[in-house]
Amino acid sequence: MRLGPEQLGGAAGVGEVEVRRYRCLRCKAVIMVVPRGVLPRLRYGAVAVAMALALWSSGFPSATVRDHVGAFAILGHDALRCWGSVRRWARSPPWSRAPGSTGDPPRERALRVAQWLAGHAAGTGSLLQLASLGALLA
Repeated sequence: MRLGPEQLGGAAGVGEVEVRRYRCLRCKAVIMVVPRGVLPRLRYGAVAVAMALALWSSGFPSATVRDHVGAFAILGHDALRCWGSVRRWARSPPWSRAPGSTGDPPRERALRVAQWLAGHAAGTGSLLQLASLGALLA
């Protein structure tokens, strides 16, 4: 299961992910292969996380970011005022080589991660566009 939009401008929702498993004939280890854009141990895809970090670092409230990126329309009471996932992704980015936490405020960390993702994309555009493209290449 993958949550959020699969591409920039796509509709946020719940999608299925094709997972292929291969077993080593010698050691019997199982390797899972997933499409680009699937992040380990996260329900949201790479594009959704990149979009959320770019929007939040641009000054949008986390509840507004969730409206753009989140997969569910029905929310609990606490979710009406904030979206904790954005802070968690800024504090501990799901990409292994992303810049880590340095004690900066969360929005500055989100901006640094979004800029790092944008650096992986070719071409020019807004931070949102480049971070979304770079998320698939990082």
